[in-house]
Amino acid sequence: MEDSQSILYETLSPLDLSTPSDDPPPSPPPHSEPYTVFRNEISSTDLRCASVEIPAVDFFSLDVNTICGVADELKEAAPKTTTTPAEPCTPPPMQAESTMERGWFSGNSRFRSPMLQLHKEIVEFCDFLSPTPEEQAFRNAAVQSVFDVIKYIWPNCKPEVFGSFKTGLYLPTSDIDVVILGSGIKIPQMGLHALSRALSQRGIAKKIQVIAKARVPIVKFIEKRSGIAFDISFDVHNGPKAAEFIQDILSKWPPLRPLCLILKVFLQQRELNEVYSGGIGSYALLTMLMAVLQSFYDCQASAEQNLGVLLVHFFDIYGRKLNHNDVGVSCTGAGTFFKKSNKGFTNQGKPFLISIEDPQAPENDIGKNSFNYFQIKSAFVMAFTTLTNPKTILSLGPNRSILGTIIRPDPVLTERKGGSNGKVTFNSLLPGAGEPLQTKYGDQQEILCNWQSNYEEESFPRGDGSAQSSGKKRKDASKEKSRKKKKKKETDDLEKQEGGSRKEKGTKKKRWRHNRDHANGYS
Repeated sequence: MEDSQSILYETLSPLDLSTPSDDPPPSPPPHSEPYTVFRNEISSTDLRCASVEIPAVDFFSLDVNTICGVADELKEAAPKTTTTPAEPCTPPPMQAESTMERGWFSGNSRFRSPMLQLHKEIVEFCDFLSPTPEEQAFRNAAVQSVFDVIKYIWPNCKPEVFGSFKTGLYLPTSDIDVVILGSGIKIPQMGLHALSRALSQRGIAKKIQVIAKARVPIVKFIEKRSGIAFDISFDVHNGPKAAEFIQDILSKWPPLRPLCLILKVFLQQRELNEVYSGGIGSYALLTMLMAVLQSFYDCQASAEQNLGVLLVHFFDIYGRKLNHNDVGVSCTGAGTFFKKSNKGFTNQGKPFLISIEDPQAPENDIGKNSFNYFQIKSAFVMAFTTLTNPKTILSLGPNRSILGTIIRPDPVLTERKGGSNGKVTFNSLLPGAGEPLQTKYGDQQEILCNWQSNYEEESFPRGDGSAQSSGKKRKDASKEKSRKKKKKKETDDLEKQEGGSRKEKGTKKKRWRHNRDHANGYS
């Protein structure tokens, strides 16, 4: 295809949180107060859900290079339209893209479909992260060696694995969580010290650390043969229950696993994945994903399966749109969002904290300890801006990865060989990842987009209704400071001039008196 030919690229569907229905909207419950879910409201009248039922494409088995079959299916599902003989026929690939991608790109892009390319890279990267049979066997052997020590001390206990290793959402560097049930230990700290001594005597663990004063006391160590870290606790029943819940959800919603793995790597590389340091834990992250998918599916005629579209939508919601000061997130029941004050989740000292309802215990807020959410939100905004910036996409060229603009190379990833054959490397999978982004493009590339390329934090009402961005406040404060500094300098200069003139007058007066006295015969 000629470079000069104009191609229409459409990606994200317009956001509409209302379920398409002909029924009148339900009346609000009694004593309910109106509140804003999103910080900026969508008021355009043409933002509606798709009125034509189009079957969702199976992106998980889709070959990006051969999408003609998908185009034919979409063409058959679309309503028949009559065209005049003078109108040129649209090629099937372009029709598929205009159906699957809506509202982002318009120009002479070298990418036929950026979101299809991003989807393909997400699928391949998750396959790269998935454990090989050898790695799985290695972890199973490490678990068995630890279980042998536990059963040696407490023969009637039931050690059980939970967390990411149980659900299959673990990264190559993830630790293994184990809980010991039915040991009969009344004081967990005593059991943890006994286990640490046994592990040391058996010689299967190193860097053993007992954290006895934590809310949930644990013993941390590294299994020597595999180098895998373990966290072991006593009689914590909610861990295995959460693992079962997550396994059930993953089986029902296929996009959850790849999106969760990508976001875990994204947060881990920015040190925003640990709750104790104010980050987002795996359980809270999965709940946030479920809420986004639920709200997104509610306003779609058919379920969106393009992982690129869903990933960008996640960054958009939690980075730019969600009013997290007043609104909490839920993945249970009919509503995705709720007013924080209605559930008692408002923190008067830290109202900016994100509130996430525990799907297994609705009274529990699993986001209350993520005190670093401002930094997390900033990372989400940057990812959204990067993935939706036409200048950035155009500058990548055919040999650089789109996903590599937000996923960096690190020692673990660059040294890893994964994939189905165990030979895929990070550099071959995401070429150009971590390299500086060039935002310049040729004059012949005409870009039309429906968002601001350079995203700037919008100003929104706070309390008294006044709206002023933090950037404007900083500029005003800087101007005021410069004005005061300039005024102070002028005052100092004036005082110096006045002081100099007074000194000069005093010197002249003193000289006049001396001359007068000398003339009168005084020495």
